[in-house]
Parts: sequence; structure tokens; C-alpha cells
Amino acid sequence: MGNQNSNNYNTYSNSISTTSTTSNTAIGYRALYSNTTATDNTAVGYQALLNTITNWNTAVGSGALSNNTTGMWNTAVGYQVLS
Repeated sequence: MGNQNSNNYNTYSNSISTTSTTSNTAIGYRALYSNTTATDNTAVGYQALLNTITNWNTAVGSGALSNNTTGMWNTAVGYQVLS
């Protein structure tokens, strides 16, 4: 069930680009997809945290925080919230 790499967990083959990341969770198609260096993120939903490359974010919902590239310590819940 899912793929694990360096303490990352994803449930879909197109989630998390695990280059040098740790402690991330991605559930959903392309959740945390562009993440290659960030840690401690949680993304639940279609393209949640899609382009995020920063640490300590939580996004729940389709497209939530999908274009966050500089903000840290964010929480977004809902359809395309903070995207």
C-alpha cells in the first residue's frame, strides 16, 4: 500500500518527487508533486501542495496550497484554498 522512501509516504505513484526529502505525507494524485527538498509537509487531495518546495505545510483539499513556493508553516483546508 503506497510507496515509502526516506520517511515519506505516498499513496499514489504520481505523488512526492522524493529526491532528498524526509517526513512528508502525500495522499492524492500529484500531491506534493514538485517537492524535491522540503520536509515535514502533509498533503491530502488532488494536487494539494503541488508546487510547494518549502517546509512545514499542511494542505487538505483539491488544489489546496498548490502554488505555494515560498511560504512555510501554512495550513489550508478546502478546495483550492491559498492556491
